[in-house]
Amino acid sequence: MNLHQAARRTLVLALVMSFTLSGLIPPAQAQTQSRSRRPSVQEQTPPRRQMRGTEHRRPQRTYDVQHYTIRTRFDVPNKTVYGDTTVMLRPLASGFLSFDLDATGMEFESVKLEPDGKALRWTQAPNKLSITLDRSYTASDTVAVRIRYRTTPEKGLYFVPASPATRYRRYTKPAQIWTQGEPEENHFWFPCYDFPDDKATSEQYITTGANETAISNGELLETTNNPDGTRTFHWKMEQPHSSYLISMVVGNYVKLTDSYRNIPIEYYTYPGTEAKARAAFGRTPQMMQFFSDRFQFGFPFNKYAQTIVANFIFGGMENITATTQADTEILSGPDDEPSDGADNLVSHELSHSWFGNIATAKDWANLWVNEGFATFFEAAYKEHAAGRDAYMEEMDGNASAYFSEDSYQYRRPIVSNRYLKPVDLFDATLYKKGGVVVHMLREVVGDDVFWKALNAYLNEFKYQNTEARDVQRVFERVSGKNLDWFFDQWLYKAGYPELRVRQSYNPQTRQLALDVEQTQTPDALTPSVFRLPGIEIEIGTTRGRKTERIDVTKRSERFTFTLDSRPRMVVFDKGQRVLKKLDFPQPGEMTVFQLRHSTDAIARKAAAERLAEMEDASLLEDERRETVEALRQALAHDSFYGVRAAAADALTRFRSDAAMSSALLEATKDKDSRVRSVAIKGIRELKTVEEAESPTLKLVFLILFGEGKEAEAES
Repeated sequence: MNLHQAARRTLVLALVMSFTLSGLIPPAQAQTQSRSRRPSVQEQTPPRRQMRGTEHRRPQRTYDVQHYTIRTRFDVPNKTVYGDTTVMLRPLASGFLSFDLDATGMEFESVKLEPDGKALRWTQAPNKLSITLDRSYTASDTVAVRIRYRTTPEKGLYFVPASPATRYRRYTKPAQIWTQGEPEENHFWFPCYDFPDDKATSEQYITTGANETAISNGELLETTNNPDGTRTFHWKMEQPHSSYLISMVVGNYVKLTDSYRNIPIEYYTYPGTEAKARAAFGRTPQMMQFFSDRFQFGFPFNKYAQTIVANFIFGGMENITATTQADTEILSGPDDEPSDGADNLVSHELSHSWFGNIATAKDWANLWVNEGFATFFEAAYKEHAAGRDAYMEEMDGNASAYFSEDSYQYRRPIVSNRYLKPVDLFDATLYKKGGVVVHMLREVVGDDVFWKALNAYLNEFKYQNTEARDVQRVFERVSGKNLDWFFDQWLYKAGYPELRVRQSYNPQTRQLALDVEQTQTPDALTPSVFRLPGIEIEIGTTRGRKTERIDVTKRSERFTFTLDSRPRMVVFDKGQRVLKKLDFPQPGEMTVFQLRHSTDAIARKAAAERLAEMEDASLLEDERRETVEALRQALAHDSFYGVRAAAADALTRFRSDAAMSSALLEATKDKDSRVRSVAIKGIRELKTVEEAESPTLKLVFLILFGEGKEAEAES
């Protein structure tokens, strides 16, 4: 599941001259557009609290479901489901006489034993159907019970009315029915064992209107035209899966087809949106190739479909072989430009085919084995497609999102069974911190071992349920390392290190000293000392650069390095190997040097952001000139779009024609739309047209933001 809400694209007139804009404004939510800065450890934050709730344990299982057969038809005006579900199961022990299924809000017509149709006694509690069998069964028996019912679900299955096109949305949303089972909501529309630690096969017979399509899990075996004008779609999923992954979507859809090797790939979209959908989904085969190669474990199912729906609760959901995506995520971009957000969403949900669907968390407390890894794989695909810098920026953004939740909401371990409702655990700690922790695990064991361990994990636990301890055991076996310390501090404890770093240089001994202190407040969840191995320190002097490595293992310690001359740049944690907040003040000239010369793109981006925070008025003229020039050069020439965007944002703080009209105007032609957007937003921050001294900039300002139809006509 992906919690990211839909990107909203900024609306602009596509009539700016070709030498200023390439005609596109990218998603308004791009991280590099914002002026938000990294939080400082000195900042005051509200008192931190733990997540509310009580501890939850896995339910006591008495049976193992083998197969679900689900038959549904609908009374759309009354939002009612007419259901007919057969549950086939095996007892886990002899003396099996009765059992419960999860079922909420259902009116039951009959409960019968299959295949002989013998009526069974049953009772109904608020969220349970309790069934008494005709006799006692043993662990070698198979029991099938058929249940007929009707329900108007309050969750789990949703009826969405049609929505006409609008001024800002030029396509019609057809009427739809769709399901969302995770975490425990499928039992609102069919009786089942609604917890992830049981796996069964499934099939569905879905009866729809004559012009509607039903999309579900597995293979479409048959479509039947019924005498009453309806159609019935028969889908079957032959590999075992947890019940929350069972899904359906019903509506008027256009099917687009694609393939990866011999695996059919399908994209279901609204009529008239084919180009947008193709642009968003079109890299699915490349992603499937990437994950198959990286895991050395081929795509495990015989088909993969992606379907857009309206009013979706989340960004996407990895229903087995039939992912559901929010239409606002997929259809928000231009027809012909890949969407960064759509790529993240598509890769996230696709990666669940391996991590979440074939190997699945035993309970909600261990969702890291699903969602932490899927969040990491978003970045891993980005690394493959766009390079290491893009990967590290994704991790940097994940860390920032987690820090915000930790500072202003609550602190909890990643692996935790404390919650009010299971959905409470679907938070930034699970996704964002969880993804960074997978990244740190990769750094600790090394790249080769990391991918070999993932292959070993998939082979060992395919079609099974797992927990974080299983991941640890596999990684220890493959790496030969004891990883108790890693999993304890990052998964079973909470928080992160807060590092206060100070530097000093002795010109007589030519030694640089770094004093590193862990200042986080320890408590029952937060360690007093985090073990942080392999932190890289990039040091630059007038004669060149070098990288040193340190292991931080104490609350306070000093590290010294012999240099050839006074340091001009000191980057702590080059390559962002650890999750942390860093208090490491540096003078402006060192920050400028870092922007110009660090080999770490995230360090260069951080330098641009620090320069943006400097008070323009407090700088001497020479300092100001050097700062502006460094930002201009970064905006014009840095290889990474994130640095260029940060430089464009920083330049808006320096009010001058040189900074604003020349550099920012030129940046509106940048090859990356995210940089173009920041440049245009920077131009807009001029309070009035009169502030723009450049005639060219004045015209651009008028065209983009200015004064009515006269400005458009003048252009």
